[in-house]
Amino acid sequence: MPETPQNVSSPLFTNPLEPYLGLTIDDLNKYLPAIQTVEDMSMTPNNMQEGIFLAKCLDGLKKIPDHTIDLIIADPPEDPWASTDVMGQRMTLQEYYQWNNEWLNESYRVLKNTGAVYLLTHWQYSGMYQSLLSNFFKVQSRITWRRKRQTNANMAQTWINESFDIWFATKTDNFLFNQKAVGMDSNGPIQSEDRIRSNFWVDIPGIPEETGRLPQNLFEKILKASSFKLNRIVDPFMRMGDVGLACKRHGRRFIGFEVNKDHLLLAMKRIDERE
Repeated sequence: MPETPQNVSSPLFTNPLEPYLGLTIDDLNKYLPAIQTVEDMSMTPNNMQEGIFLAKCLDGLKKIPDHTIDLIIADPPEDPWASTDVMGQRMTLQEYYQWNNEWLNESYRVLKNTGAVYLLTHWQYSGMYQSLLSNFFKVQSRITWRRKRQTNANMAQTWINESFDIWFATKTDNFLFNQKAVGMDSNGPIQSEDRIRSNFWVDIPGIPEETGRLPQNLFEKILKASSFKLNRIVDPFMRMGDVGLACKRHGRRFIGFEVNKDHLLLAMKRIDERE
């Protein structure tokens, strides 16, 4: 949810005997003492930290030195009116736009000159994010992911929306793009329909892993196309740790921020248990 000037959001569970879905009492005993906050972040260009932090995205990004991040994968909050601060006042659309502008400005600062951003959004805000990204970055492509999910077509009152926009933007025109990883070699396209380098992604089902939000294949494709092993990846809105899990599977260094303590704990568990 969009961040507010006060505090990170409180846990969803209030009774420690009834933890959040996917977390057991043993999990809480293990991971609660290990939570890191923005106060635990201390980075220099020659001494970077990996890890996940209970922090607002802006607070976390401001702790990262200039030009040290290879790739940012961001799935911003979908609804500016979904979040309320402690006084119960909701963000206006203008405030939401300004908030997005601020974290994108920080993202531009921390990215290397060869770095890139993948920004995931629903169609309602896609045009806004194109405009915002264009203020800082070079927009290279709008990827349309066919997020086909199980739906009850008989209950739909209008067209079923199965598309999800992913904006690919770079800091400069000198950026990393691994052609072979996405179905191209130096002599032209690999002759396989599902591996053509296209901005229309139809080969990734919209079914996440248990306790995840989005499928791992989606983030694995992004990581392979726009990063190498040991590159530093940032997810400013981590939720249950989907990007962090994909980074661990593929040998990338990960920094993630999340304001919801329950989501953070679940992300810690998922990433920790990944072999």
